[in-house]
Amino acid sequence: MKVWLTTPSELEPLRDASLELLKVIPRSNHLAIHWGMVMAVYPFWADVATQTGRLLRIQGSAAAAHVQRRVREQYGERETVSRAARRVLRSYLDWDVLEEIGEKGIYIAGTPLLIEDPRLTTLLLEASLRARGTDSATLKDLSDSPSLFPFQFEQFRAESLPATSSGLDIIRQGMDEDLVVLRK
Repeated sequence: MKVWLTTPSELEPLRDASLELLKVIPRSNHLAIHWGMVMAVYPFWADVATQTGRLLRIQGSAAAAHVQRRVREQYGERETVSRAARRVLRSYLDWDVLEEIGEKGIYIAGTPLLIEDPRLTTLLLEASLRARGTDSATLKDLSDSPSLFPFQFEQFRAESLPATSSGLDIIRQGMDEDLVVLRK
């Protein structure tokens, strides 16, 4: 309910843009919008996704026990952390971004969703930035973020991002590095 109805005030512009996108993009891309909003509103979701995405990149699979251990290292050795991580992983399974293989608790990535619409790209990048609790990050760091493991981005130009988002700016740093910055 907090994601769409009682959204924190600083995330209301992102929520409003997301709701507008839900009206115009194909239903097959709605997962990306929901993922972005859940990440922005619940950074814990993004942290579990980051740990899961890292394990999937390194090993090709992710064990629930390993994800939970890494999240407990980050949040503390509390049963509530493990329980919440299990629930988030179960949601990933329900959303088909993970598939359980062989033995229980071992996952592989589901079929990645190709993100071709630049508006979806900017929404996911902004959500990732907000989930981190920072005002800026390099474009490469955001687009390669393990928290976005369910998605595969089509090539996009950094210059086009501000045109598709009211919440992001791009600052060029050096010859080949772009910094994504939240607008104030």
